[in-house]
Amino acid sequence: MSTHPLRRFAASPSLAFGGRGTTPAARPSRFRGVCWMRATLAGILLLAGSAHAQSGGVNAFPYYSGEDALQGLYAQHLPPLARDFETQARALTAAARQHCAGPAAPATLKDAWRRALLAWDALSSPALGPVIERRSQRQIDFWPTRPALLAKALERAPQTLADMESVGTPAKGFPAMEQLLAARPAPAHCPYLVLVAEGIEAEAVALHAGFNALATRDWTSNEDAARSAFAEWINQWLGGLERLRWAHIEQPVQKARTAGQGHAPRFARLAAADNAAEWRAQWQTLRAQARLSDAQRAQPPQPGQGLVPIEALLMGKGHIALAQRWGQALDRADAAIAALPPKAGEQELMALSKTLKGVTTLFQTEVAAALDVPLGFSDADGD
Repeated sequence: MSTHPLRRFAASPSLAFGGRGTTPAARPSRFRGVCWMRATLAGILLLAGSAHAQSGGVNAFPYYSGEDALQGLYAQHLPPLARDFETQARALTAAARQHCAGPAAPATLKDAWRRALLAWDALSSPALGPVIERRSQRQIDFWPTRPALLAKALERAPQTLADMESVGTPAKGFPAMEQLLAARPAPAHCPYLVLVAEGIEAEAVALHAGFNALATRDWTSNEDAARSAFAEWINQWLGGLERLRWAHIEQPVQKARTAGQGHAPRFARLAAADNAAEWRAQWQTLRAQARLSDAQRAQPPQPGQGLVPIEALLMGKGHIALAQRWGQALDRADAAIAALPPKAGEQELMALSKTLKGVTTLFQTEVAAALDVPLGFSDADGD
């Protein structure tokens, strides 16, 4: 893996990886200590959980190490999302070729574009691992599209993916394809549409391979790498939330207001329905990594056997009250996104942004600290 800005957090020990103040000389005994701690906590929590269950309280959660969280994230949660994105990207290429093989309305191709886009959102929210290292968000989802650059690319009439390497990213990927499907058909459009789809497919194939490689990694073999990856996940989760809240929702509204009367917000997608569907897709995958599902609440995830959401990490470390407030903040955001009307106005969007900001604030002021992870800006969490 290539170095990236969040790797600087490796110097800040986390309680999930041996405790604040852990020194290199003390690290060889860390895994024995973690095993002893887990066994001790498991016994205590089992007894407490039995008494708690009798009184109708919450189930006892095991202690989760950072390695447990990474195992669940990279071995259990992300590989199926990467596989689905590759599947939908291949279907998009097939639909583009079929569309261009004969006269056809763009509706079928647009449906394939939409399915691939939502699969991409599910994988890239937040951006992790290969998505960061390959700068995939810039490669296939750079927006806003620049019409002049797209027109220039069409004039050059590239014939292969190799030719597309000299085309600027604002003229490629999902936004460029959407622009062409919305425009008046022209002879140069179809060959270019197919190349854009092939480019998205190539990126999906590479990402799937990258996540498959991470799925087999033993996170207990390198403490520094595991600590960096854990800090990266926590920071990138916040970056993904802010990308949704600010870049996708609030910033376009604020820019339109600054521009003056008569200027409509320019969101990432042309159609209001596509923007709303994308916001919900991004939120659902962020929520899955943050909030316990009903099934997980009834049967807490076992270390190394499934995704361990942020709420579970808090519960396992004994931050019960904070975990409850965290869940409530997520539920408020969940309800606000679900209630968003199909053609939401500026007032509704700003209210949604304010609700999401509540999640951001709680994460920044309490959740990250409870997980012993320092927060810092990363220029790799989006472009």
